[in-house]
Amino acid sequence: MSAGQTPSIVRAGALSMVALVAVGGTRLVHGSLTSHATDRATYGLVGIMLAASLVASLLLPGGISSGLSKFIAFHRGAGDPASAWAVHRSLSRLGTVAAVLLGVAATGVVHWAYRPDVLDSLSLLALTVSYSMYTMDKAALYGHGLVARYAGIEIVTSLLAVAGTAVVVLTGTTTYLLPLCVGYGSFVVLSRWRLRSHHRAEGRPAGGRFPRREVMAFVLLGSVGTVASAGFLQGTQLLAGRFAEPSEVAHVVAAVTLIAPLYFLPRGLALALFPVMAGAQGAGDTSAVRRQVDSATRLLATTMTPVLLLGLLVAPVVLSLFGGARYAAGADVLRLMLCAAFFGIVQVPSVNALASGSVARTRIPVASAVTGCLVGLVLVWVTAPRLGAEGVALGYLVGTAVTAALPVLAVRRIHRLPWAGLLARCAGLLAVGLVVSRLDVLAGWSWSTLGVGAALLVGALIVLGRDLNLLRRLLRARRDPLPAAPPVAAATASERTL
Repeated sequence: MSAGQTPSIVRAGALSMVALVAVGGTRLVHGSLTSHATDRATYGLVGIMLAASLVASLLLPGGISSGLSKFIAFHRGAGDPASAWAVHRSLSRLGTVAAVLLGVAATGVVHWAYRPDVLDSLSLLALTVSYSMYTMDKAALYGHGLVARYAGIEIVTSLLAVAGTAVVVLTGTTTYLLPLCVGYGSFVVLSRWRLRSHHRAEGRPAGGRFPRREVMAFVLLGSVGTVASAGFLQGTQLLAGRFAEPSEVAHVVAAVTLIAPLYFLPRGLALALFPVMAGAQGAGDTSAVRRQVDSATRLLATTMTPVLLLGLLVAPVVLSLFGGARYAAGADVLRLMLCAAFFGIVQVPSVNALASGSVARTRIPVASAVTGCLVGLVLVWVTAPRLGAEGVALGYLVGTAVTAALPVLAVRRIHRLPWAGLLARCAGLLAVGLVVSRLDVLAGWSWSTLGVGAALLVGALIVLGRDLNLLRRLLRARRDPLPAAPPVAAATASERTL
């Protein structure tokens, strides 16, 4: 990444953050309004239907989204817009067919297992199809560099979904999925109109060619990795429905909803950086990838650790505000999910660096995600029958830690990045915070809670003081987004095989 590219990446990241705040805010408002309007058993069922639609959308559309974002940007980075549009057309057609088939399948499975009424089943079908197409169109907008257009469409359609949720709750109807269907469906219509306009503006380039086998291999690998990672998070709600009491299912649904906003920063960075990394790979500029992954990892680790510590301390209060006092009993579930979020967040730059490269390197995060998911599922099977929802959260924590380990270690070795001390300090602080947060004095809001929380946060700032100073110097360096780091020699033979 050249110095001139830095402002565009920063701008893209900022726009992505604004759009993701709208996305996360929509899901947060939808969850809070629904939980207040229903009992915990009903809210748990709504969460199960949401999880089913999201997991289904990851099976193939998730990999197609990654393929669109990578290969459109790759061919544009190589100066071949005709091939970029050829990739877009081919994958979009495949994704549309997959979205419909997966929508029918998800609806059938949920109807067989939980017997929702006909209107809820139709809403689930519409949500699965619209959300699948939403993820693919969003990726296409990023791949073509239309970040500002994406942000505008996202904000407008998110507001539409929030307004629809308010109408549903105020009128006393029970079609809780319908507002989300309207929001995602509107996004698809507007984004496809915008993409067609951009195609016309570029003179309708045609005749492009691309390596179909490589693209499809990446799509399939991306689908497996996405299901094993993001699908595992959404699947915790389905697992809770199998192992926990109905009221405890609501605790897991609430925890998943509440940790979603924590991914604003990493997802904003990923949406902005992944196409840039892919473009750098297409241009042969691997040093840019190194600078980007190092700066992004440092930023996420140092900024998110204090935020997660605060979340550990105020978990009961947050749950009470979200769904009412009855939800405070799920504080330990939320705390375990918050710890898992650290590993899920800090791995994002490494996963993007690997996924933007060769097919061989793409296999690393996929294999790690599958391994982590399997480890987590085994732990859930062992602990959830006795611990209920907490067992599900514990399995997700361990599985996510395993998932994050291999990509981070691989990128650290490939680029020789000095992350060990920083990540160890952050993980240690979270372990201390998890123990302290379970003290009886922190069960509710009080001056004691405030004092303990302040002491813990001050201690965290002291422990991370050097890292925060390094981050501050990084942010001041407008032309070079990385602090000084040792130069990297030519890759060894073993590194090239990764």
